[in-house]
Amino acid sequence: MGGLGKAKSVWLSLRKGLDPLHVPLDPSNDFVLSLRARTHLRQLIGGSDRIVPVSPEVVTESSCGTTKFLTELGDGNKVETVLIPSAKHDRTTVCVSTQVGCDRGCRFCATAKMGIIRSLTGSEIITQVIQSIAIASSTGMSPCRNVVFMGMGDAGMNLQGVSDASLALSDPSRMGFSASKVTISTVGPSPSSFMELASLPCSLAWSLHSPIDPVRRLLVPSTKHTTVELRDGLVEALKSRESVRTRAIMIACTLLKGVNDGDNDADELAEFIKPIVEVAKKVVIDIIPYNDIGFGGLVPPDEEDVRRFTKRLKDKGCFVAVRKSRGEEDNSACGMLATERVKKKGDERAV
Repeated sequence: MGGLGKAKSVWLSLRKGLDPLHVPLDPSNDFVLSLRARTHLRQLIGGSDRIVPVSPEVVTESSCGTTKFLTELGDGNKVETVLIPSAKHDRTTVCVSTQVGCDRGCRFCATAKMGIIRSLTGSEIITQVIQSIAIASSTGMSPCRNVVFMGMGDAGMNLQGVSDASLALSDPSRMGFSASKVTISTVGPSPSSFMELASLPCSLAWSLHSPIDPVRRLLVPSTKHTTVELRDGLVEALKSRESVRTRAIMIACTLLKGVNDGDNDADELAEFIKPIVEVAKKVVIDIIPYNDIGFGGLVPPDEEDVRRFTKRLKDKGCFVAVRKSRGEEDNSACGMLATERVKKKGDERAV
């Protein structure tokens, strides 16, 4: 980019949610590019007049402040991104998508209905973060401090794009997020996929949902390995992290009434995570009450079911967090993200 100073200016702009090609030519800004530098930058990106798309196509806001927007990609496909503000902690969490659609087939997830269209590049993932920063700034939200790879798609099925994005996010010279504030989630396509994700500067989350193999296969039909095989792969991946502090792991369990919310389910889960607890500094079981997407007769658990399940885990010494549903009124909550598939120029694309 013709010098480290200019590259620094580009990244300073992006970290503020601004397109460096369109920052006002105010010499008081320490990150403004000269007209000559802008011309050079346009040449580097193939003559385009923008690094970041003009704006998200659709923005919806729930009463709780959760905001969802749609980003159109260069090929016409589109993905959804969610901003979850927390005034209490003075931060906004950005939930990014890693794929257009998903091939994991989770029965409780709307994205699964789309099937897989394609994976995103690292730049396309980072663009969602930059747009989120701009939206948070313009609407008075708390600053974007956390990024979670928990939107459309499975991060474990897009290792290249996810790797590129996480490295850029955690690089102090680029997006500048703390690695502990970047969380990559996956259902675990294979035991080895954990090792590849563990090599990245991030926190890890495993969408387990049930340690009982028949139940797990019911909920995640794409499962090809036993839960023990996957767990052992995760344990080895965590061991590969030299710092015990970076071995903290979140185990997600979407709770469905009459499927995986019984006392036996809780007991099996508490027993199942013991080998993980032995190597990890902290293991958090993330309980996610199912958000009804009207599919397959699945039913959300009663509040009492959630309390009983959670208490049983805590009584067995587990650290448990229950995720409060945010944004369900406009389909922004966990498991509710999806775009429509239509025929376009002979191809199926998301719009």
